Amino acid sequence: MNNFYALIYLSKELNPKFTGRKFEFSYSPHKDVWEGYFSSEKSTDRLIFSSNPSETAIFADKFRGAKKSNVTEFFDRIKDQKILTIDLAEQDRILSIIFDGGAKLVFQVFGNKPNVFLVEEGTITESFKGSDELLGKSEPTPRPPKEKSFPDKELSAKRTILHFYPAFPRHLVQPIIEHFDLENKSMEAAKKTADLLVDAMLNRAEFRVLKDGNLCLIPEDLLPIENMETFDSVNDAIRFAYYKTSRERRLSSRIQTFKPKLEETLKRNESTIEQLENAEKGLERAEKYEEYGHLLMSHAHEKVDQGTESITVQNFYDDNEPVDIPLKPNLTIAENAQRYYDKSAKAVRSVEESKNRLKKLKKETKSLKSIIRSFNEIEKIYEFDDWYKENEEELKRLGVLSKAKQVTSLPYKRKSIDGYEVWIGKNAKSNDRLTTDAHKEDVWLHARGVSGSHVVIRMNNQKEMPPKHVILKAAAMAAWNSKAKGSKLAPVIVTKRKYVTKPKGSATGAVRVQREEVEMVTPQKDF
Repeated sequence: MNNFYALIYLSKELNPKFTGRKFEFSYSPHKDVWEGYFSSEKSTDRLIFSSNPSETAIFADKFRGAKKSNVTEFFDRIKDQKILTIDLAEQDRILSIIFDGGAKLVFQVFGNKPNVFLVEEGTITESFKGSDELLGKSEPTPRPPKEKSFPDKELSAKRTILHFYPAFPRHLVQPIIEHFDLENKSMEAAKKTADLLVDAMLNRAEFRVLKDGNLCLIPEDLLPIENMETFDSVNDAIRFAYYKTSRERRLSSRIQTFKPKLEETLKRNESTIEQLENAEKGLERAEKYEEYGHLLMSHAHEKVDQGTESITVQNFYDDNEPVDIPLKPNLTIAENAQRYYDKSAKAVRSVEESKNRLKKLKKETKSLKSIIRSFNEIEKIYEFDDWYKENEEELKRLGVLSKAKQVTSLPYKRKSIDGYEVWIGKNAKSNDRLTTDAHKEDVWLHARGVSGSHVVIRMNNQKEMPPKHVILKAAAMAAWNSKAKGSKLAPVIVTKRKYVTKPKGSATGAVRVQREEVEMVTPQKDF
């Protein structure tokens, strides 16, 4: 947004507006955004600087009450100092606000690390972003001008334009090449076109925001790209482009935060519903266990040798066909019968619980599908805000909201396996955080006997285990993210998070596993 040619006009617009104003305070209302408040006897205005590399911008905006609670203020030492002038470096995007006390705020409006510095006597004494390592260093200086003669070798049209005009707006180079067909013309023709366009930007600029949201100073008669809006002031054009881009970025960020969680939750619900719909098979097991109990009770008077693991009896439920019934060694026949009665009762309870859960889950899934339909219709940031407000409580109830909030801030990798969210530690510190953040019913995995990442399958407070194929895939990932990565087969510990503890005083990433099962898997990076 703030290319060099835009900054030329911006500095001319800001000078009469801000010269003589006093610096009141500055703070950061959002990440990567600095706001400075400057006052005169009649009014107070804001200067906004976005240091986000993808949308770097500086512009003036109307006064708005600052959110002064729980924020960090910057550059207090120049409070009440008056602005003498605003200068733009020659041929570089460095804008300086010079104060009557000798200090200046230097805005570095380019590169991967845009920043604003407080400079006193040529030295940085405070910076908006960055560590204390910047303090004491010399203020940013303009890059030296490059040789403007024709090079010995032939250059592409793009490289020709940027060779002669390094500050030329990058986002306009390709549209210019296409419009003027410069790929099929000489370097001289490309330079002549660039000369024409730079002269127009310097002497008869139009302040246009194109349909793609980018700022353009080239007049429409030279570059007929469709406009979104046109402005009389470059500051107004920059402000419009910034807020437009910022809103779209915030919408995109929120969509990317919620969309995978909504889809994963729906996929997992549908998978669980499919499993629960097959739960009635448990009644067959219950019936078989009850028959075993009755058959054993009919032989309860008999004695079996210690350690006997099965007994063959006539099955009066099946035309007296012989049936082999497994026994628990060291239990009497009657005790084994009771054991089967208990298993039958448990199977029946499990079926009833599954039916109840299935009914509840189908209702939740219907609600979730409705929420997803409305989510997919969102096109504007205010529509997202309305959607969020309307569905916030339901999202909390469905367990989507809290998960969505974690997506962009987790200090570990996040994957999905057949609808189940999987966390993978990045290093020892990340492993500690991952295991701490995991719920007690989550499934915890780690390659056995070697160092590696902690891996967790999120279970959303469900006590049962995930399907076997999900466990094996997560185990393969755990093996891949360990010292066993190169093995054909690797043993991987599988347990519930509640059985993993961290001994007091142990090293970062070290844990103790109280119960474990082991799966042999082939290490695999992803699925």
